[in-house]
Amino acid sequence: MPFKTIFCVTGVDEGDDALEEAILLCQNTNIHLSVLVVGITPTPPVYTYGVVPDNNWAKELTAVEVRAAERGKAVESQIQRAGISADVSIGQCEYALIDEVIGERARYADVMLIKTNMSNVGYLRDKAIYGALYHSMKPALLSPASRIQSIDAKKIMIAWDSGLMATRAVGHALGRMQNADEVHIVMVDPIATEVANGREPGADLAQYLARHGINIEVERLASGGQPIAKVLQQHAIDMGADLIVMGAFGHSRLRQMVFGGTTSAMLENLTVPTLMAH
Repeated sequence: MPFKTIFCVTGVDEGDDALEEAILLCQNTNIHLSVLVVGITPTPPVYTYGVVPDNNWAKELTAVEVRAAERGKAVESQIQRAGISADVSIGQCEYALIDEVIGERARYADVMLIKTNMSNVGYLRDKAIYGALYHSMKPALLSPASRIQSIDAKKIMIAWDSGLMATRAVGHALGRMQNADEVHIVMVDPIATEVANGREPGADLAQYLARHGINIEVERLASGGQPIAKVLQQHAIDMGADLIVMGAFGHSRLRQMVFGGTTSAMLENLTVPTLMAH
């Protein structure tokens, strides 16, 4: 399915780098841009009976509302100057609810563009990724320091593990693959079993994609004891991939937060644009 709407999130104090990339991408592809301006509201105080409420919370809340409105107007002006089809909305919530608010809005777009080196990484980037992947069921297109110029890619690498998340990512990227010159199915230390990968790991996916007219090559890599993320990233660079397609957060969210995983490692050292789905 072709992408018709790109979703982008910006904070009240966020720089314009991610927004500018989204605007440029929409200019180059004639795609609609949907922007959400996120304002973080202070946590409401909890009072005991007989205690006089503190008015500072109300003042802080008003200040956030004003700054979010001002940021929204600035974004609208920037979009109007660019001359693209777009809409801008404002979401204000407590920190704990950011990913849910982002996810609810992301449901009405085809893909969410996220700049992995955006400022305030600790609260907005990670919340945007969790919001898109856990609360919208839509894919996230992760951009490295260098900007993405086009939605289409000529050489695509699928990081394949036969899992449900990877299957969803492939489904979301099917339209991109049909326009690509080469698509490589890449597996790291695959195990041939009837339950997981079959007797010939990657063959089933290769046959499926070939029926869509996609030029497929299957590659099986040995990790040699290196982290899977490092092996995938290096291979993407070596083959000159324009896009990596992969599933995200195969383990539980708590385990990912505590122990990390391939997804987290990819995020911290992203060098090639990556389409992720959960």
